[in-house]
Amino acid sequence: MKPIGRVIGRALRLMHLDRDVARADAVRAWTDAAVSVLGDDARGTHALRADGDTLVVAVPSAQWAGEVRLRERELIAAVTRIAPTSGIVRVRPVPASTPPR
Repeated sequence: MKPIGRVIGRALRLMHLDRDVARADAVRAWTDAAVSVLGDDARGTHALRADGDTLVVAVPSAQWAGEVRLRERELIAAVTRIAPTSGIVRVRPVPASTPPR
């Protein structure tokens, strides 16, 4: 009998969903990765989605967008440590839909 994890992994690969699951891991990993690089204030940013190899992140201000762009390599490395199969190589900051508090 095969372990369930291998069966599920094979099924995901056969349906070509394994890459989507890996990208979703990057979205879930964002907060921990961002906090490890940028500090606790990074909790004000939120990963919205993965577009191909790009993680789209909502930021509360232009200053935060600049900080994310400036520290992109470190952020990608942190995301990769948490979600190693995500394939994320870029982070794109976008304005948050609600104003900062």
